[in-house]
Amino acid sequence: MPLPVPLKTRRRLAFLFSLPAAFSLTFFGVELLSERAVIHSLEIQNLQNSVSQLERLAKDTESAERGFLLTGDRDYLLPIDEAEHLLPSRIEVCKAFALSHPGFDSQVAEVARLVQQRIGLADNIRDTQRKEGFNAAIDLEKAGDPNHIMNQLENAVNVLLSQIRNLEQVNLERERNLNRWTFIFFSAGTMVMIAVMVWLYNALLSYLYARDDAREQLEKVNADLQNRIDNRTRELEEMNSELQQFAYVASHDLQEPLRTITSFSQLLASRYRGKLDADADEFIGYIVSSSRRMTDLINGLLQLVRLRKTTQPIAAVPLEKLLAEAEISLQAAIRESGAKIEHGTLPELVVDPVQFSQVFQNLISNAIRYKSAEPPLIRIFARRDRGNWIFSVSDNGCGFDQEFAERIFGLFQRLHGREVEGTGMGLSISRRIVERHGGRIWAESKEGEGATFFFSLPVTLEGLRFSTAAAGEAAVTAR
Repeated sequence: MPLPVPLKTRRRLAFLFSLPAAFSLTFFGVELLSERAVIHSLEIQNLQNSVSQLERLAKDTESAERGFLLTGDRDYLLPIDEAEHLLPSRIEVCKAFALSHPGFDSQVAEVARLVQQRIGLADNIRDTQRKEGFNAAIDLEKAGDPNHIMNQLENAVNVLLSQIRNLEQVNLERERNLNRWTFIFFSAGTMVMIAVMVWLYNALLSYLYARDDAREQLEKVNADLQNRIDNRTRELEEMNSELQQFAYVASHDLQEPLRTITSFSQLLASRYRGKLDADADEFIGYIVSSSRRMTDLINGLLQLVRLRKTTQPIAAVPLEKLLAEAEISLQAAIRESGAKIEHGTLPELVVDPVQFSQVFQNLISNAIRYKSAEPPLIRIFARRDRGNWIFSVSDNGCGFDQEFAERIFGLFQRLHGREVEGTGMGLSISRRIVERHGGRIWAESKEGEGATFFFSLPVTLEGLRFSTAAAGEAAVTAR
């Protein structure tokens, strides 16, 4: 996932990129205006050519008319026919330009009128010659005063062309200015773009240098941190190993004098009970019960040490079998308390059989130990919920307040004092076992209404069974 860009950097980049964009848009606008000026110049040149062509049509008509009247050769009439043919298109071009330039409409109309008048006069003379002869045509030509018409046409054309040239000069000057501004904006935009690219190049180099430097620093810090972690891990492993060895050895060494104390205190209790005074019997009872409790505590410590030294299980085991083994281990307590144990179908999972037999044993003995006036009824069930197997161990015992539901899993934690036997380590050991297998354990209860202990195990422990079996089959096949 990319890292978020700081707001200040985003604003700076937006400003830098907006400058070339603004110059580009301005350059594009000026370029459009320049193109329009060029188009306008072409239109002016087209108008100028059309006016000159109208004047030339009139002069060609005049020359053809005179040649025809002097020689009588009908070939001289061809320019008149051509002029009649071209005249409408030339007038349309002039009038189209005049529509977009109202200042020229009267002059264009006057030139068109005079040209039409001169060509019309030539056409009349030609028709008169056909019908009445040369003399009548010559008389019509003299009466029509063509020289006067041509003088008027020449004056009108000169005025119109003069105004067109003035407009052309203005447009050319505007076109030059636009070209100048186009060059200015193009140059400025190019310089800004170069400046932005140089800034981006320098910023990129700075970023790369800073990144490489930061990476080197980070690698050095990581290497130093990894060395410190390795050293600390090594120290912790050594300390943990020493502590485990010390706890294991100390527990074994403590059992020898404790056995002696327990055996002799029991011997005193059996031989001299009632022979001494009541205080002596009470003191001997304290010694016997304390030594037994000390033995249980040492055995609990040994179980905690063994939890750290066990290996990872690799085979699936039926949990119903582990439950049966736990019931066999607690057979004396079950018979003495009259407890009844019910259970549903339990799955097969890849767990440590010794440890989970101990979990069932701890939870069942806990239910028997904290029983109510009625015989204990213990129900054990399992259900699959999404990615976990949820196990429940419920009883009808005395229960406890729900606010202590987390405290009871602590080491050496007890809720009922010394009136109930136990070391306060069974539930703590059960939690360690369940958590080692990737699950968790919790309890729900109401005081006087029994308790239910739940623990979950991931369904992946069920899948491991198939992968383990497949690996075993592959190993057999390889052999």
